[in-house]
Amino acid sequence: MEPKYQFVAEKLRHDIANGQYRDGDALMTEAELKLKFGVSRQTIRQAISLLENDGLVIRRRGSGTYVNHGARKHGGLLNVGVITTYITDYIFPSIVRGVESVLSAESCIMSLSATYNRTDHERSLLQRVLETPLDGLIVEGTKTALPNPNTALYERLWERNIPVVFINGYYSQLPNAVYVVTDDLRGGRMAAAYLADRGYTHIGGLFKSDDMQGHLRYQGFSAELQERGLRVRDETVCWFTTENKGRFLRDKTGEEFIRSLQNGVEAVVCYNDEIALELLEVLSEKHISVPEDISIISFDNSCFAGVCHPKLTTLSHPKDEFGRVAAEKLLNMMAGKKEGSTVLPWKLVERDSVR
Repeated sequence: MEPKYQFVAEKLRHDIANGQYRDGDALMTEAELKLKFGVSRQTIRQAISLLENDGLVIRRRGSGTYVNHGARKHGGLLNVGVITTYITDYIFPSIVRGVESVLSAESCIMSLSATYNRTDHERSLLQRVLETPLDGLIVEGTKTALPNPNTALYERLWERNIPVVFINGYYSQLPNAVYVVTDDLRGGRMAAAYLADRGYTHIGGLFKSDDMQGHLRYQGFSAELQERGLRVRDETVCWFTTENKGRFLRDKTGEEFIRSLQNGVEAVVCYNDEIALELLEVLSEKHISVPEDISIISFDNSCFAGVCHPKLTTLSHPKDEFGRVAAEKLLNMMAGKKEGSTVLPWKLVERDSVR
């Protein structure tokens, strides 16, 4: 059975997180809290001590207890967690480098973990965070196009005055979340417009179905084509998931998509460079040349984009800047400042994969 002081502390955390108490507001007196919860004065004092440890309140002798959303410091250092879907792969080292450059300058201790885009891994990591002294968290959302089963854990973090900044995606079930993302809707439009401006009229696409970035890029892609009077045909758009991304172009769905490319598709918008490389390999096996037979444009401007053959025309992800912006937001939030979300633009990098 949960101790009474923990129950009282959790109830007060919930009230503070929901805005019942604003920063600087005085809590009810010990006597008032004692009557409200029907517990002893000692129980109230133990509960207040827990809130003090979380940095949620500050006691002023002779005045009272006040809500205080300042950061907790442990020996002058701040402990920050960073959870991404992957760590060593693709563009993630650059994002993490940007985060670390800001946090290290502010004497923060950074811990790094990966979910591998699995909600069960995300849950385990969040539960560990709740059991460990932590001042703030940067998180890349897991399968953000799907309902997330872990949102209650994020709400518990907020109740404990642990600010969270989401990167690359966020959860619609958490409407007050602070995030840093790229303008994926605009990016989808940019990619489609780039191809259409070069005279392509039959354009296909490869998009990821379990992350919000894939949905938004597709939404922008399809909207741009339709506004130009160009058809978006289901058979020329192929969707993949985290689990099948390494093989889907060689299974039945992928084979049907490749056949559609051989039947008049002139160009393809790819969800990212990683998938564009898979497509290049499959097309090469079938003796389909890029860009002579089919042009390709993708997203992220990863380290692979400039070394493959042909080199990829791609929209550039801000990477290091992206990480720096997220870390700066988190530091502000840990200091008790209010922060809003930021949407960063894409920049086109023209290379050889589009005629």
